Amino acid sequence: MVFAAIGRIAKEHPFKFGCIFSAAKTSFSDWLVQTTVEKRQHIDWKRNATFGVFGLFYLGGVQYSIYVPLFSRLFPGAAAYSALPLSAKLKDVVGTRNMLTQVFLDQFVHHPLMYFPCFYCLKEVVNGGQISGGLDKYKQNYQEDLIALWKLWVPSTIINFAFMPMHMRIPWVASTSLIWTCILSYMRGDSDIETSADAAMDYTGGSQGKPLQALYDLGVAGKPSYLYDKSKAHMLVTATGRDRIGFVSELSTVIASLGGNILDAKMYKVGREFVTILLVESWPTVAKQMTADLVAINGMQVSVQQSQPWHGEADSMRCKDGVCFMGRLEAAGTDSPGVLQRITGLLSNAGLDVTTLSCTQHCQNSLGTNELQNVFQITGIVRAFVEVDQRALKEQLVQLESETGIRIGIQETYVDESFSAFGSPDRQPSRLVKTRSNCGTPRG
Repeated sequence: MVFAAIGRIAKEHPFKFGCIFSAAKTSFSDWLVQTTVEKRQHIDWKRNATFGVFGLFYLGGVQYSIYVPLFSRLFPGAAAYSALPLSAKLKDVVGTRNMLTQVFLDQFVHHPLMYFPCFYCLKEVVNGGQISGGLDKYKQNYQEDLIALWKLWVPSTIINFAFMPMHMRIPWVASTSLIWTCILSYMRGDSDIETSADAAMDYTGGSQGKPLQALYDLGVAGKPSYLYDKSKAHMLVTATGRDRIGFVSELSTVIASLGGNILDAKMYKVGREFVTILLVESWPTVAKQMTADLVAINGMQVSVQQSQPWHGEADSMRCKDGVCFMGRLEAAGTDSPGVLQRITGLLSNAGLDVTTLSCTQHCQNSLGTNELQNVFQITGIVRAFVEVDQRALKEQLVQLESETGIRIGIQETYVDESFSAFGSPDRQPSRLVKTRSNCGTPRG
């Protein structure tokens, strides 16, 4: 019943139906790409509206004018040919020749000379460039673009001009385009590196391979003071050097040989260098010998300093009530000088404390082109010790996206209250309580 009504509307109002259908399809396709391929947390509605307008006027208007009025005049028997059964089509040599001529004009004249130039110019303008820049990119990519186009659209266009009634030509084109967008999204949906909340927690785990979730709900200490053996010495070991197999093994062998224990570890590869930071616990009598042995390791620069990882009575606490908000930060986009400063400046102004932050850079082809560009990706965990105005925070993130063209989002995560550095030393971990962003308000 619904499809019959839609078909009746399309037949009675083919131009209007084609325009509306194409606008809706193009807008939905861009939304799908933003959420699935680009993995945006904030939809760029200005860009989405631009593509919707493109679908309305070009795909719905211009293409309709080509496929229906123009081709009907150039090929008067086109509508009658599409209504013939397949057996009759095979015998109609003139009709088949005219159908193939329409396919040729559409795929080898219309798309190379009209559609792609308009598409590239629109894309360039939306991204803040000039029309000439869009035409230059099309000149670089036209061969690969057209080959990819013809693989899908030549068969689709043959079906369209051979079997579709005139009023269904534009809906068929829009539907095929939507299917192609879904295929593209599925194929490229995993191309971006994504870090889940659990993975981000595991990434900061200590030498025992356990997530240190307690690290994120404390204002100063890494974990409650009662979990440290205060009779032992604690050292912060930093080691850097050219990355090689066995780097960490050499460090841990020295530490283990003197009875030391690695409580926490962070390890990174930066360029060709390897960097690790270790929180080491040892007996005070061997601390000096351990320091000397670590510094003497060949091929790396080791620094050792004494540390008190727990919160002392003389230390001022940043938050007596614990953590009120915790979130997973994700940002990506074309790299440019000052990007990290803009992001961390926003976090600082919003009162968000950075617990972990990882920034990487790689080269990739710009979407839909062969142009290489440097792309950065930042992931991390942030927290706040006071109530966060999440609406204002979202507005700041959207404004930063608009000004820089990057994609950034902060997804709220649960705060683990099973540990607290601010209670009695004898207090034991309680059951996990999940909270809202405002302090002390239970969720669920």
